[in-house]
Amino acid sequence: MQRKLTTKSVHALKSREARYWVNDSDLPGFRVAVMPSGVKSFAVRLRSRGGRKNRIDSMQVLGRLGTLTVDEARAKARELLSRTTLGEDVAQGRREDRAAETVAELAVLFLEARAGKIKARTVTEYRRLFDVEIVPKIGTRSARELTNRDVSRLHLKRRESPYTANRIVTLLGALYTWARTQGFVPENVHPTRGVELFPEQSRERYLTEAETIRLGASLRTAEKSGVPMDHTRAALQAKREAERAKQPRRRKFKKPRTPKTPREPRISPSNPYAIAAIRFLLLSGWREQEALTLRWDAIDLEQNRVRLPDTKTGLSWRELGGGAMQLLRELLRVEGSPYVFPGTNQGKPLTDIKHVWYAVRDHAKLPDVRIHDLRHNFASVGAQGGTSLLVLGAVLGHREVSTTKKYAHLGERPTARAADEISAKIAAMMDGKKSKDDTAKVVPLRA
Repeated sequence: MQRKLTTKSVHALKSREARYWVNDSDLPGFRVAVMPSGVKSFAVRLRSRGGRKNRIDSMQVLGRLGTLTVDEARAKARELLSRTTLGEDVAQGRREDRAAETVAELAVLFLEARAGKIKARTVTEYRRLFDVEIVPKIGTRSARELTNRDVSRLHLKRRESPYTANRIVTLLGALYTWARTQGFVPENVHPTRGVELFPEQSRERYLTEAETIRLGASLRTAEKSGVPMDHTRAALQAKREAERAKQPRRRKFKKPRTPKTPREPRISPSNPYAIAAIRFLLLSGWREQEALTLRWDAIDLEQNRVRLPDTKTGLSWRELGGGAMQLLRELLRVEGSPYVFPGTNQGKPLTDIKHVWYAVRDHAKLPDVRIHDLRHNFASVGAQGGTSLLVLGAVLGHREVSTTKKYAHLGERPTARAADEISAKIAAMMDGKKSKDDTAKVVPLRA
């Protein structure tokens, strides 16, 4: 986005769900960042002299709106751009000044540096943690003066959500590792060192045979006639209104408002492509985004395999079973869309299947099952069937065998059963008892 940055135009910028930049049309390089919290920070891009592509050397944060006016920020930006044009290494000259930069300003530079080097979804998650969990709490602290005690307090406040609390510490650790290599903070600044993480329990939910049958029946019902959509925005709003009506009124002199009658859950056939996507996740064990972004040109229908160029672990070749391939062969293609599971927007993939999943899951009486548990379930069936960890990891798209090892205990059950049967027979022999099968023969065990 580009426009002339004036006091009026900058104050008129509205916050969004994610941070965004607005570049000044009069002074190239001068820009302002608008955070979801409403905070606005000025910065300037400094480009190197010469070079075939005139690459960007760095971006310098100038300060927040309120601390600086638009004109003061523009003047600072113009000064830095002029000094860079004359050949001065401004980045080197400002290393001592950077000691006063805040954690929030350091986070902006960190996200800019990591963009393009890590996956876009990871950058989005980092930005969410900064905007929601870190910046509102310690964003104004000087980056150099942040201590282990500050991070420990922040970590402890989120103890009810151990996973989120630990991710905060991990992200701050990555931020300061990068900051030390770039000279933003001294080598002896380690605010996350010694912060003990909360224990995290791996949640792996598997479906029983009866649960799988119920889920399949709910998928068929949702596809043909529909199931109650209790998780739509309208349904949730009706529930909130009903709960609010039950609460006692603080002001007795006001006439109580008549609560709205909760709407009946909407029942209509679900999006067939959302239903197909859920079935595909059950039959393939893929990650949700891998399935939703699957393109027709990546599928080899003859070899029963798919080439995924951009997964969590990079390029991946995946073999698909007969059930998954049959689903793909029977699925109707939407003209003009390259995606197997197209969305409502022309040429875009299906982005959200959660509402349909919640409805189907609740109808099948499986309220604790997540979409990602379908992947765990696929792996558990394979492990219990005797599939080796190496092969199972390849099917799931794991880069390291250690990732697949968490399913190893499921594959031990047939071995335990065999050991139990053999030891029982030997125990019977030792007690002088005959085997029920008098014609039983000793069969050599194969490795």
